[in-house]
Amino acid sequence: MESLQNMNRTYYESGTDVEDYLRDLRTYRSFVQKLAQEATATDEGVQALVAALKPRQTPVVASIFTEPWCGDSACNLPILRSLFQQAAIPLRVFDRARHGELQKRYHDEGVDHIPVVSLWDAQGDEVARWIEAPAAIAPLKDEWKQQHPRMMELYAIKEGNREAENEFARLYRSFMEDMAVWYREGMWDETIREIVELTGKPR
Repeated sequence: MESLQNMNRTYYESGTDVEDYLRDLRTYRSFVQKLAQEATATDEGVQALVAALKPRQTPVVASIFTEPWCGDSACNLPILRSLFQQAAIPLRVFDRARHGELQKRYHDEGVDHIPVVSLWDAQGDEVARWIEAPAAIAPLKDEWKQQHPRMMELYAIKEGNREAENEFARLYRSFMEDMAVWYREGMWDETIREIVELTGKPR
């Protein structure tokens, strides 16, 4: 399989519109939909993104490469939806199962975490790429895992072990609920700040 060279219109439309994705989501649907009702990008953040994109070949489109089980994606998709919607930038969701060409591009460039958010200019060139989560949330996540060592123990043994899998799922959901609090209390702003900063830098 060849790596995706540029985001042409046909390939972009093979992604799922973010509103359709939210409607049809099966994993963590109520969690993500609730956050989507709450998440609102600030005017300052939207205006900063629009300003950062002024030198780019327009129109610009956005993509998020992810999988439904991803907690970072579940927490960030709501604010990304608001940010790009207010900036009049289309957003589509691309999953690993159906978009191997995009996965190969990221993999070949050393990306091994999701979600991956990319902005593409009118020529299909990638002008910005943001990966996984804002840097400021890492210490909070590390501390939570230190306080709940059982989660990673279960992660290591859950394959083929239904009891461990169920216990891991319960702990991971608790982890996501705490992450949602962190995002509401400032990490969404960090996500936007990092995306704007990356957009203003040449790739």
